[in-house]
Amino acid sequence: MLPEQTGTSARTGNSWKSQEFVLDYFWWPNQVFASQMVLKMFGEDRIAQWNLQVNDEVKIRYHIEAHEYQGRWFNEIRCDGVEKIGASAVADEPQPTAKVEEPAAPAPEAQQQQKADDLPF
Repeated sequence: MLPEQTGTSARTGNSWKSQEFVLDYFWWPNQVFASQMVLKMFGEDRIAQWNLQVNDEVKIRYHIEAHEYQGRWFNEIRCDGVEKIGASAVADEPQPTAKVEEPAAPAPEAQQQQKADDLPF
């Protein structure tokens, strides 16, 4: 995770916030070493909603934009959506507050009938 950046739009005067992060990814099966890319999250609400932490495992949706600056072109990869997976997803899920109980055991007669129904003949 790189530091958040803030500023004010020269065109509208609105404040903005963005944050970049480096993503290690594997783009083919059995890849030994991870490839890396830098993605940018734009918007304070998205940064708070996705709440990414170092070492989170995620699936992302992104798009690539290009812009020209002083006669040179640059790409920027913008993050459009995040889904936490693996241990990262489990850590963010709300924990149940009620105890889940096992279903009541069937009456002995029902158990005998069930055993009879399971016979192969």
